[in-house]
Amino acid sequence: MLPPFVERDATEAVVAAQWSRVLGAPPASLDADFFMSGGNSLRAAQLTTALRGAFAVKITLNTVFQFPTFRGISARIRGDIPESSGRFITLNASGAGGPLLLVPAASGGVIGLHRFAGEPVDRPVHGLQARGLNPADGAPGATLAGMVDDFIDVLEASQAPRSIHLAGYCVGGILAYELARGLHARDWDIRSVVLLNTSLYCPPLEVSEGVQEKLRSIASEAKIDLAPRDLSARTVFDALRCSAPDLLPVDFAEFEARLQVYGSVASAVSGYIPQPSDFPVRLFSTNDRDDPSDMACTLHSVVDWPDLGLSDFALHDVPVDHFEMINHEPTVHAVEDTLTKIDATRQQ
Repeated sequence: MLPPFVERDATEAVVAAQWSRVLGAPPASLDADFFMSGGNSLRAAQLTTALRGAFAVKITLNTVFQFPTFRGISARIRGDIPESSGRFITLNASGAGGPLLLVPAASGGVIGLHRFAGEPVDRPVHGLQARGLNPADGAPGATLAGMVDDFIDVLEASQAPRSIHLAGYCVGGILAYELARGLHARDWDIRSVVLLNTSLYCPPLEVSEGVQEKLRSIASEAKIDLAPRDLSARTVFDALRCSAPDLLPVDFAEFEARLQVYGSVASAVSGYIPQPSDFPVRLFSTNDRDDPSDMACTLHSVVDWPDLGLSDFALHDVPVDHFEMINHEPTVHAVEDTLTKIDATRQQ
């Protein structure tokens, strides 16, 4: 039997207390993983908020995703290990397989994709952050091509491996596919692109419409009752601060920046029609991949991924819905098995 967990210093005592408050039980060991212990994106936001209130250092939501163990979170707070301040981040530094790059979806970051950086994924895993999430970085890109060029600049200025798999969830798959095409044109080795439930039904959308769509979604999830004319970033933020402060590990400037990123990405992918590629593409698809409302509003003709004539394409059916799939263990296993097979084929 393992000895009972005992904190080693005041920092760990505080982290353990907040961990227990959020998850309902203390960490089982120094190397207990927050997400394997019952954490999810919502609880990560709650833990981040609690830690911000307990310590003088600024803790970001990325802290929990970059260092998800009790030991890692505590070390980051002490300053023993630095948190990545750039837009290229490392979620897992080692592993037997070819490196995997997680490309952000409309949220602008890779929050929510943490399952693809832990077991059973046995490979280095990195992530990208969209410009604009940090207000100091400037405004988000205005077009899909501009966003891709910006990501390429970030990667080429970093220590990113030049032989990689890419993966993107929902509209992040469009960004991943176009980024792969851009990198391939610059002689990067694209091992594969994994599309996690990426639909090609993207109706026309202005940035401001995307922002309003996100505000409606946030208000609905938080059960905030506001008239449409009152649905602004400030009113929703203030309502959240009053009714659900645990969901706000950001200040208003960051909250507004995230909305702009969401609107910009949603606008940039609208009307998207992919061009064929010659690198491997794997689509993991649920039955609800195509939203009927998006299908009804999409004005251009849509040719789905299986019909593009891609030189190396495979479709994998996923037996859960769109929102469940990124935490669905059999799907994560299937993705890792797919990447492992591609890596093995390259070695033959």
